[in-house]
Amino acid sequence: MSCSCHGKSGVSVTRTSPYDQCSTCAKKHIVKAWSLWNEFTYTEDNRDTISGQLRLAVDHLMYDHRDIALQARDLAILIEENRDAEIGDGWERLLSAIREVFNAEHPDAVARLQELEKEKS
Repeated sequence: MSCSCHGKSGVSVTRTSPYDQCSTCAKKHIVKAWSLWNEFTYTEDNRDTISGQLRLAVDHLMYDHRDIALQARDLAILIEENRDAEIGDGWERLLSAIREVFNAEHPDAVARLQELEKEKS
């Protein structure tokens, strides 16, 4: 199922394609996969869901952010093949990359986070 979000344009949409290039959608899938990875990495059903979420992120990144799409795809493959020892800093690199792209495309969100951080300190 495709994501329904505002995409790059900021205009609310009711229907999107899984191949719409959208850092918001990609970040949502990557963060969900990472959260599941930290929950129950050892169950086969969970691992399938994790790799599936990563592959959904690939769809949203493959044209505009090919390098990040390849990182997500490569991580999905390692998880599918139970090659956890080879993951290394793969999660950290992927999370950092998607945050960087999301933040660049959504400076308003960055500004709001900075305001929240100021309020808390």
